[in-house]
Order: sequence, then structure tokens, then C-alpha cells
Amino acid sequence: MVSRHAPQRGVSYLALLLAVAITNGALAAGAAVWSQWQRRERETQLLWAGDQIRRAIVAYAQAGAERDAGFPRSLQDLLLDPRTPAQRRFLRQIYEDPMTRNSEWGLLRDAQGRLIGVYSRASGVPAKQARFPALYAEFEGARSYAGWRFSAVALPAAPSRPSASPDTRPASAAERVAPATQRSAPGRAAPGSVADPARESLQPPAAEPTSDEPQVPTEAEPEADAALARP
Repeated sequence: MVSRHAPQRGVSYLALLLAVAITNGALAAGAAVWSQWQRRERETQLLWAGDQIRRAIVAYAQAGAERDAGFPRSLQDLLLDPRTPAQRRFLRQIYEDPMTRNSEWGLLRDAQGRLIGVYSRASGVPAKQARFPALYAEFEGARSYAGWRFSAVALPAAPSRPSASPDTRPASAAERVAPATQRSAPGRAAPGSVADPARESLQPPAAEPTSDEPQVPTEAEPEADAALARP
């Protein structure tokens, strides 16, 4: 004898399957949105951390202009200037790369092997492709995070594909601080010259102390084109 409730149980089962499928689809869509949001947040942190390191390299080069002009040999030199017996710091700490979540940055070096900048070693194409501060307008359209080069000197245009070598050595980079009058365009230093932090440094986060600034007299920075707020 066939139960009268068998068709109803079949319909209920199909309805349950449909509800589970809809729920799974909604969860998958939400996870994708959450992942994209997290990625953009990490890119915002990357812009801030990279800019802090760039500013410290510029300050290091300018602080030694009187007797030992040049860029640091490593990121550690920014934590404690080896050129003077006095304790002089340009960076409070070596910030982690938010994309790789470690402090192993890709290093940009000049022809003499001195450190002039950093970039992220993360793989993938950046989610942010436009609306960068004027200082980093060249980041627009980058096909990899290696194209986000936080350099103390002007560099040639980044290639469409990142180099296999972790260190990039621009042939035109110099070791001396160039006068501000030698800039080739507003907001960017001429190739081989050190950028002027008074004009090119981004506004530090309002909630963060400005202890990363070098302990040497500098001119007050004017308002930057766009502030990068530390997450």
C-alpha cells in the first residue's frame, strides 16, 4: 500500500535541496566580496608601509649629504644610522609587507648596490588600478605588485612583466642628493636624483606618531596630494 504522504515528502526534499543550493550560492558570493575587501585593505596598508620606507631612504640620503652622501646599504641602516656614533633613526621598524605578511621586501638598488627603494614580492595583479596619489601615478595599470615601486629616485618605466631577479638595478641612479631645481616634472624627481621629502612625502596617518621622521632639521611638509591613512 502506497502512503498518501509520499508525494509530499518528495516535494519537501526538493524544496530543501533548493534552499541549500541558494544558501551555498549566497555564502560563496559573500566570501568572494569579503576576500576582495580584505585584499583592498592590504593594498592600502602596502601603500602606507612602502611610502614610509621610501621617505626614510630619502631622509637618510639627505642627512649624509654634508660628508657621506649616499643611500643605505640595507633596510637595517634605516633603523640606526651607521655613519654617525650618535643614535639617529629614520625608521621606527621595518614594516611587514601586508601582501606577503612578512618583512622580506623586494629591493631596488642603484649601480653601486645601494638601496634606493622597495616593492612587494607578492604574486597576482593588484585590485587597485587607478586613483593613486600624484606621487605614485605610475602605479596605475600595474600588472603585478612588483610594479608598485617605492623608490627614492625616479626610475624608468616598469616593464609589463616583473623581472625574475628580486633586485632591480636602474643604470641611471646616482648616490648624491640633487637640488630640487633639477626635477624634470612637478612632483617627481629627475632620473638619478633623490626625491625631496618636503614635496613628495605623503601625509603620515593622523593617528600615528611621526617618529619615523629623521632626527635632523627638515622643512615642514606641505599638504600632500592624497593622504594614506594607516589601517
